[in-house]
Amino acid sequence: MRRIAILLAILVLACATVACKGPSGVEESAVFVNPNAVKEKAYGALYFSANGFDFGIYDRMEDVLSKVPANTTFTGESCAFDGDDIYYFFNGFEVMANVIDGAERVTAVTITDDTVKTPQGLYIGMPEAEMESVLHAPVGIGGMCVVTDGTAQLHVTVQDGTVRAIAFVRAA
Repeated sequence: MRRIAILLAILVLACATVACKGPSGVEESAVFVNPNAVKEKAYGALYFSANGFDFGIYDRMEDVLSKVPANTTFTGESCAFDGDDIYYFFNGFEVMANVIDGAERVTAVTITDDTVKTPQGLYIGMPEAEMESVLHAPVGIGGMCVVTDGTAQLHVTVQDGTVRAIAFVRAA
């Protein structure tokens, strides 16, 4: 389980280091984020908690770091936002942040091993039936369960009847 989560984290980092090139090799433009859509605490029930501090999509990263110090960081060119993706690594999870509307904001939270549970009670290694019961949502095509609330989506990947990956991302 831990190996799969580590491999997923390495894959995310590898993708972040590759420039955003289209089929013709021309750099593509970043995704536009409407600043009016960037509202702190607008992620409803889809938030993450660490050290007793709740945070989610579009919250200010400086607030997160004041409560939950990161172990290390990594920066790479962003394919979805202007500028860089900034990755913060913690024990059992990582946070991706981007500068939006002049502030560094959380744009994704990924669980990286089976030592961490989400506030919803999800964890890597959880049986599929238990996950579906917790989220009241079935696994869809490709082994994905996607739940949306406000500015956030929860993506849960299931393989062979077991939760293999969990990520909170911005709703499209």
